[in-house]
Amino acid sequence: MQSRLFSLIFAAIALPASATEWQLISETKEPGKVISWYVDMSSIVHEDDYMRAFLRTSWSTPQYAPDDTVYQSPTYINYFDCDTRSIAFTANVYYRSEDPVGKPVHQEPVVALEKLRFQQVKPGSAGDARVDFVCKFRSKNFMTQRSGVDDLG
Repeated sequence: MQSRLFSLIFAAIALPASATEWQLISETKEPGKVISWYVDMSSIVHEDDYMRAFLRTSWSTPQYAPDDTVYQSPTYINYFDCDTRSIAFTANVYYRSEDPVGKPVHQEPVVALEKLRFQQVKPGSAGDARVDFVCKFRSKNFMTQRSGVDDLG
C-alpha cells in the first residue's frame, strides 16, 4: 500500500502544469498582492479515512523562503480529515513563477501519511475553503458532484 501511495504522489508531483485540471478554489486580495489557491480536479481521491488532493498556491508577488529563495507558486499534496476539518501537507515543490512550470527552485520530500501532522483550519480561512471544496467529494457519488463543480469555474 505504501509503495503504491508513493508512486501516486511522485507521479502527481512530476506532472507538468498542462496535464493537470487546475480549478480555482479561493482567492484572497490584499493591498498589493493576490493569493490564489487551486486544486487539480483529477487528483481528488478518497484514501483510507482521508481525502487527498494535489494543490497549488499562487502569489502575485514574489515570496522569500528562509534561505532567501524566491518563489511564487508551490504545489503540494494535501490530506484532508473532513470530520475534524484539518489538513496535512507533504511533497512541497516550489516554482519561481506564478504557474508551476520550469525547474523547481526547492523541493521537500514526501512524508508518509502516518507521520503527517494535521492542523485544524480556522473558520473563514483559505484552509477552510479548501476543506469545504475537497470534502464535497467524500461521498460515493463523486462523478455527479464533480460535474456540478465544473459549472462553478
